[in-house]
Amino acid sequence: MKYPIIIAVILLMLTSCKSDTEPVRIGVNNWPPCEIWYIAKQQGYFEDVPVEIIRYSAWTDNMKSLYLGNTDITHATYFNAMYFADKGEKARIVLSSDTVEGGDGLAVKNGIDSINYLRGKTIAVEINTDEHFLLYKTLQRADITLGEVKLLNSSAADGRDHFIKNEVDALYTYEPYLSEAAAKGNGKIISTTKDLTGYMVDTVMASEKLVTGRPEDLRKIIKAWYRAQEYIRTHPEKSFRIMAANGGMSAEDFALFYKSFRFFTAEENRLIPSSDRFNKVINEIAFFLQVNRDDYENIATNEFLP
Repeated sequence: MKYPIIIAVILLMLTSCKSDTEPVRIGVNNWPPCEIWYIAKQQGYFEDVPVEIIRYSAWTDNMKSLYLGNTDITHATYFNAMYFADKGEKARIVLSSDTVEGGDGLAVKNGIDSINYLRGKTIAVEINTDEHFLLYKTLQRADITLGEVKLLNSSAADGRDHFIKNEVDALYTYEPYLSEAAAKGNGKIISTTKDLTGYMVDTVMASEKLVTGRPEDLRKIIKAWYRAQEYIRTHPEKSFRIMAANGGMSAEDFALFYKSFRFFTAEENRLIPSSDRFNKVINEIAFFLQVNRDDYENIATNEFLP
């Protein structure tokens, strides 16, 4: 299996290809980093590059749109960029955009005092997602394999409900479902991605056609990404009102959510591809996908795994 390659260093240096007249289609959904593109467009930071922002109600639809050829740029984690790598149109990571620590985690029932007590227990998690991989990494800390627990394949909302109804012993999911499950299901959170630094990273993905056919346009779009972040820093109230409205949130709530992200700088992106941390994470995800993909590829939601 071939996996995407970070190419931001090259793109930020390109200067000499003529812009195309066809719009570059950027797929977004309700996620703070996605809202940055609206600021870039409003402020004219795309320069002479025509850009169309296409909004999806679900992240999976947004992600799949790139591989169906319906968009040219989208957002994905390292895990999802690699998982979808051979599922349609070719694409590459062009930026490691941001990370949010503590947004995903493990909730357990009261009475389970540590990860060590999970061997033989039933855990709700959505298979073939970041949470599946993060659960694998979390269990590793207690020398427990996925084969030593019983998994219930569940969406975030369904997993929360299973936990509240006492149908599972534990749940690995993301906020707000994680906290809701612990609060309403007689449970507690015993591990989050704060314990797994570097594994939950968002990226900006671009189609191979855009990368090879319109490198100068892509360079301008990446530049616009950073310019928009600077505008948000210097005009926070106005920016948060605009970005919050897209997702139906209050500006205050959106501001708190947005500020929980740490956005990587252009200089960090020059260093990330050659870093030991990046290569360690990518290799671990690749190994996980290789070992688990064949077994879990066609599992339906709410089905138990042996």
